[in-house]
Amino acid sequence: MLKAENIGFSYKKNGRLLFDELSFEITEGSTLAILGPNGVGKTTLLRCLMNFLTLKKGNVELLGKPVSKMTPTEFWKTISYVPQAKKLVFGYSALNMVVMGLSQNIGIGMTPKKEDYEKAYALLQKFGIEEIAEQSCNTLSGGQLQMVLIARALIKNPKLLIMDEPESGLDMKNQMIVIQTIEALAKENLSIIINTHYPDHALRCSDKTLLLGKKDYLFGDTTSVITEENIREYFGVESHIVNSFHEGRIYKGIVPMELVNNAC
Repeated sequence: MLKAENIGFSYKKNGRLLFDELSFEITEGSTLAILGPNGVGKTTLLRCLMNFLTLKKGNVELLGKPVSKMTPTEFWKTISYVPQAKKLVFGYSALNMVVMGLSQNIGIGMTPKKEDYEKAYALLQKFGIEEIAEQSCNTLSGGQLQMVLIARALIKNPKLLIMDEPESGLDMKNQMIVIQTIEALAKENLSIIINTHYPDHALRCSDKTLLLGKKDYLFGDTTSVITEENIREYFGVESHIVNSFHEGRIYKGIVPMELVNNAC
């Protein structure tokens, strides 16, 4: 689906590379979590993958074709992006916000069709938030707005969904709604990349994990990458990974205990 080979990036022409010689891939129908402490370049990496920023070295391929050689129309036909949920300047209704996900398919000067609104409303129904369809996005809670943004990304039926900290700033219930939504979408054979601050969320919903550090990185199966030893090394936190059983399923959690060597 998407493959990065030996990529590196710096904001300055001859500056230090924020990340270097980074290689990983995500296959069709799988979920990749990107983890790491603040400042290692997680969001910057997403922007590079989407060609918002130009790599200093290396190559990113989408469906076997270099992203750098794809037209924006070709690229965004396959990929949808869910940014961090923030209050909006314009007071679009939730329904109109979802329909905006089809803007690439609607010609200049044309208006959305009835079936476009029906498709958008069906997505709001799927997420159980159809009652906010006519409500201004400026008045929505963080959790409601996040689900609207996810619906907007899904309306064009992408093959790859890229999400930047989709559960950030949400309370426990709304975090669970987002995580369960990601799990459900993965079962529909959608490929997903999620940038998250929560290792336990990655343990729950991702197949592969890319763990970024200031000097190196780890990439592999999530349960092999997110270990007590790696949490200690990359986050500077002593922790214990615990297993809980509920309705026939094993859930993994992380109990943070103390900073390594009282580091801060």
